[in-house]
Amino acid sequence: MISPSQAVRTLLANPADLANVKSVTTPDVTYVSLNEENAELKRYLPWTGTNKGPESIVRTFEGIGQAWETRAFEIRDVIEQGEMVALFGSFTYRGRQSGRDITSPFSLLAKTHDGKIHYIQFLEDTFGTSGTVGRPHE
Repeated sequence: MISPSQAVRTLLANPADLANVKSVTTPDVTYVSLNEENAELKRYLPWTGTNKGPESIVRTFEGIGQAWETRAFEIRDVIEQGEMVALFGSFTYRGRQSGRDITSPFSLLAKTHDGKIHYIQFLEDTFGTSGTVGRPHE
């Protein structure tokens, strides 16, 4: 059985590959992206909110990949306690339409059971350090 931090690192290594995601998540995994529910934000980023199943994680990262190119993704701190893990770091995305870079801190909380992620929440500063809203069209 792998550790919670190993499960999350495996997921993040290729989050748009369904076989990879399924290898480290439960079939009913809950994925919370940016917030639990925000209709305004969902207009711009349709994958946000609370979602269920490995496919929702893949859809999220496919959407991110269509809107932005990942320029950097750095995990700075990892805190593991029992079957939970929290990661903290930053990423830089380049808008595919605008060509502008957005750098943002992020945090991720994952809860596991028997080496599989059953809950994951990803939070970021949607305005980024550049001060611009991180919408796909920007």
